[in-house]
Amino acid sequence: MFLIILTFVGILIGAVGFYFLSTYVLIKQPPIVLNILKVVFVVLILLVAFMNYNSIDSKMVLTKNVETRNKAVQERLTRISEAQVEYKKVRGQYADSFENLLDFLNNDSIPQIFMEGEVPDTLIGREAEALAMGIITRDTTQTPVRNVLFKENFESIVDSIAYVPYTNGIQFVIDAGSIDRNKMKVNVFIATAYLKDIYVGLETDNEGYDMNDSLYVCNMEEPTTNGNWKD
Repeated sequence: MFLIILTFVGILIGAVGFYFLSTYVLIKQPPIVLNILKVVFVVLILLVAFMNYNSIDSKMVLTKNVETRNKAVQERLTRISEAQVEYKKVRGQYADSFENLLDFLNNDSIPQIFMEGEVPDTLIGREAEALAMGIITRDTTQTPVRNVLFKENFESIVDSIAYVPYTNGIQFVIDAGSIDRNKMKVNVFIATAYLKDIYVGLETDNEGYDMNDSLYVCNMEEPTTNGNWKD
C-alpha cells in the first residue's frame, strides 16, 4: 500500500512540475519541443508506474509463497511433535533420529486402557472404589501406532514426516536428550528447518529475511512441545 501511495504522489508531483516548466520556463520553446517533452514525460511516468507495480506484485507473490511454505513446515513440525509425544510414552524418552522415530511409527504399539461397566451416580468421582468393588473393570490393549496416530492418512504422513516441504529431500534437523529441572532429569527434543532451505528458489534478497533463522518445534533448553511460531 505504501508503494502504491508513493507512486501516485510521484506521478502527481511530476505532472505538476512538468506543467510548471512548460507554462513558465519552457514557454518560449517551439510547440514541437513541448510535444516531444510531453511524450517523453508520459513514457517516463508509465515506466515508473510499471516498475512500482511490478515491485508491488512481486512483493505480494513472495509474501504469499512465504506464508504457504511456513504453514506447510509448521504443520509437519506439529506432526513430528505429536509422534514424539507418543514415542516418549512408550519408550520413555524422545527419538534422537528419524530412523528411530520411523521405526516406532511403523512397527511399535501404543498401550490403550479400556473400561467396561458404568460408574453409578453414588460413586461419581470415586472410580477407584468402583474398580475395587468390581463394578467396572479396566483392561490394557496394545494397539499398533498406525491405528492410533494419523489414522486418516498414516502412510502419506509417515513417508514425508522427516522432510522439509519444498526442499526436494532435505530433512529436518532432529535431536533429543535431557536437562536438569528441579533436581530431576527432564526429556527434551527439537526438530528444526532453516529458512535458507524453506525458501529455496524464492527471490528473498533485500526483503528482510534472515536465512539463518529457522522454524522449530520444542527446544533443548525447555520441556515444551510448542513451535517457535507460537511464541
